[in-house]
Amino acid sequence: MKSPFTSAGSTLLGMALLAIAMVWAMRDLALLVGYAVLLAYALLPVVRAIERIRDPRGRALPRGVVAGAVMLTLVVIVGWMVVLIVPPLAGEVVNFAGTVPNLLDRIVEVVSAYAAGHDFARWFEPALERARADLPALALGLGGSISNGAAGIFSGIGNLLGLALLPLLAFYLLADSDAVRASALQFIPEASRADLTRLGVAVDRALRSYVRGQAIVCVVTGVLVGAGLALIHHPVALLLGLLAGAAEVIPYLGFMVVVAAIALAGSSVGPLQMLLGLAVYVGLN
Repeated sequence: MKSPFTSAGSTLLGMALLAIAMVWAMRDLALLVGYAVLLAYALLPVVRAIERIRDPRGRALPRGVVAGAVMLTLVVIVGWMVVLIVPPLAGEVVNFAGTVPNLLDRIVEVVSAYAAGHDFARWFEPALERARADLPALALGLGGSISNGAAGIFSGIGNLLGLALLPLLAFYLLADSDAVRASALQFIPEASRADLTRLGVAVDRALRSYVRGQAIVCVVTGVLVGAGLALIHHPVALLLGLLAGAAEVIPYLGFMVVVAAIALAGSSVGPLQMLLGLAVYVGLN
């Protein structure tokens, strides 16, 4: 019986497996390059729009100058937002972490009262007693998880060096996007390049529209939810606004995650605050 794999097919499969293994071994670098490609793709329409502007002599600015100005502006804006947002965000997280033990104790008391009122106490009481005993350790573990998560933001992709390289790689891709595209086409058979170029234009138009629309939805949702929760003095309103904006990327599940987070944070104040927070989020959606 002949093997289902031809010699060429086996070679391609081996090369694909080798490429996957190399990407996995250098996954931090691959993530960094991937983020740079996404950032450059998102900013390319801005660069092209600025390039259409002509000086009094009818000359356009060089692509490198435009790309550098756009990237520098983005870095300044992001840096300003970090300085503006991180201190109050850290304060919200610390304050909320201080309410976690009382919140967990209140949840246990509510469950215990419900079980006693519905004759479930004999089944729930042993578990509730263990929960009461484990509350201090659970609260401490939650605080440690929050700290580790905050630290992980700066240690995920090559630490601060990776974060510093991200705009540099994106700048290179923006400044030489035409050359990068031409180099990539060299790996495609010449007979297929025209069809691939037309397909790429169609995919680029659709993908850019989707990314632009999704980004607008995320930003608007995050700003409105954060501002709405802050107006009703909901706990960790800024953090919940950021979460609501990011969760818009995930259909259905993202909405449920934000609902659970708002309900949990509101429970640290009381049932009325929890219901107000949920009403604001659902109403804005």
